[in-house]
Amino acid sequence: MRGDRLLSLVLLLQARPGAAAPELAERLGVSVRTVLRDVEALSGAGIPVYTERGRRGGIRLLDTYRAGLAHLSHAEGAGLAVGQSRLAGDLGLGDALDTALEKLTGAGGRSLRGGLAQARSHVLVDVDPWMRSGEPVPHLPAIHEALLRGQRISLLYRDSEGETSRRTLDPAGLVAKAGTWYLVTAEPALLRVARVEACTVLPEPSRRPPDFDLPATWAALRTGVESRPRDLRVTAEADPAAAPMARRVLARHLTGSSEGTRLELSFNGVAHAVGSLLGLGPRIEVLHPPQVRAALRETAMQVAALYSLQDENNHCAGPRPASG
Repeated sequence: MRGDRLLSLVLLLQARPGAAAPELAERLGVSVRTVLRDVEALSGAGIPVYTERGRRGGIRLLDTYRAGLAHLSHAEGAGLAVGQSRLAGDLGLGDALDTALEKLTGAGGRSLRGGLAQARSHVLVDVDPWMRSGEPVPHLPAIHEALLRGQRISLLYRDSEGETSRRTLDPAGLVAKAGTWYLVTAEPALLRVARVEACTVLPEPSRRPPDFDLPATWAALRTGVESRPRDLRVTAEADPAAAPMARRVLARHLTGSSEGTRLELSFNGVAHAVGSLLGLGPRIEVLHPPQVRAALRETAMQVAALYSLQDENNHCAGPRPASG
């Protein structure tokens, strides 16, 4: 038991250099006297630990001392900060996360290894929503590296309307929301990383404010998105057998007046409505407004024409002659 406490004390001193004895005693759940005895024991075992008096005093390890516990690299530490294998993989840190966990479990002994193995066999964290896998984000590692190095980036970005533009930005943070990655910029603004078509890391430093608060900024941006007015009202009738599924798929678009198979929905525009409703096919019919019905009909005809043309081309080509 004391050996575990001494190991915990070394780790605390590495993480909190100059911590006072009462603070260490509280973290370890022992008395101040016990902490001081443990410090003497560490010193006697050759661990370079010492105490400093005064306002800035406390218990310290020599700055050059590193316990042979894990020796995590910078990338491995970043992988642990993400802590989820799929998200770490998006950042290019999947192998680093695995290596960091191996180092920690190797240093922590049988108890830690057993706890990790048990947790992995009983708990699975799936960050992706139903019926949707993670979006490809090939430029995320470059954005992440620029963010850590404090450099500006130039992006070729495709917005929600499909328009592409070149933007020079100051990256301030990355957020993974329900399996989707977002870039928070210093302005602040919010960009979906999957829409980045090209990324160039610039040599000049980014202008991220030194007091930038990522959680607070994200909360404000998220509130702005969630409270954004959806001016297009759509009335639709769902097939009775498909109504429960339609309600689940369209849950964030439903208004309070929806009842039974009649769905009252709200969207940002016609394109938004078509993109959300087309996947339900004939299981739902839009009753109003006419422009959404027309857009759905036009899109469906384009899809039908596309596949009809492909079938005709395949038929005209005929079977390939047998070789030999």
